[in-house]
Amino acid sequence: MTDNSPSGALERLFRLQELLLEAHTKAERRNRTPEHLVHVEAAWQDFRRKRHEVASRREQAEVRKNELDEQVAGYAEQLKKSEAKRKAVKGQHEYTALLTEVDHAQREIRTREDELLVVEETLSQARADEEALAATSGEEEAGYEEQMAEWRAEQAKLSAEIEVAEQKAAEIRVKIEKRLLATFDRIAKMRSGVAVARVAMVGPQTAACSSCNVRLRPQLLSDLRLSREILQCESCKRILFWDGSGLP
Repeated sequence: MTDNSPSGALERLFRLQELLLEAHTKAERRNRTPEHLVHVEAAWQDFRRKRHEVASRREQAEVRKNELDEQVAGYAEQLKKSEAKRKAVKGQHEYTALLTEVDHAQREIRTREDELLVVEETLSQARADEEALAATSGEEEAGYEEQMAEWRAEQAKLSAEIEVAEQKAAEIRVKIEKRLLATFDRIAKMRSGVAVARVAMVGPQTAACSSCNVRLRPQLLSDLRLSREILQCESCKRILFWDGSGLP
C-alpha cells in the first residue's frame, strides 16, 4: 500500500477525522463546566456580587453624607452672617427680609439634618455588612479555589491534548490531495464532522455504511474491495473507508 493509493489516502482521511473529532470533543468538554461546579461558581459569583453591592451602597452613602455635611455647614455660615447683620438692620422692611433669610436657612438645615440621620443609618448598616462579608471572604475564596483547582488542571490537560491533536491533524492535511481534502471538509461541515464512514459487514456478502446503515450495492462493495478509487456512500454521501476486515 503506497501513500498515493486510494487506501493510503483513506487511511489518512480517517486518521484526520479521528484527530479533528477528538479535538472537538475535548474542546466541548473543556468549555463546559461540570454540573457539580456550576453551583459552586454561581455561589461564588453571588458572594462577589453581594460584596460589590454593599461596597457600592457604602460609597454612595459616604458621598451623600459629605454633600449634606457641606450643605449644612454652608447654611450655618449663612445664619452667622445673618445674625451679624441683625444690629445693622434699619427699618421694618429690612428686618422682615432678614427674618425670612434666617428662616429659610434654618429650614434647609433641618431638612438636611433629617436626611443625614437616614444616610448615617444606611452608612452604618453598609459598613457592618461590608465587615461581615470581608470576615468570610478568605474562607469563601479558599473554598471556591479548592473546588475549582482540579477542574482547572483538567482544562489545562485538555488544552494540551487538543493542541497535540490539532498539530497532528495539520501535519496530515498537507499530505492529502487538495481536491480530496476539499471534499472531506465540505462533507464534514454538513455531517457534524463525520465525513468518512467505515464499511461494516452485515452479512456474508453484504456490507453497509456504518454512519447511515444503508446497504451498499454489490458492485460498490466489489470496488471497495479492489480499492480502485475513492468512493462515497450513495445515501449519505460520506466517503467510505474499509480497513480490510470482514470482506471475503
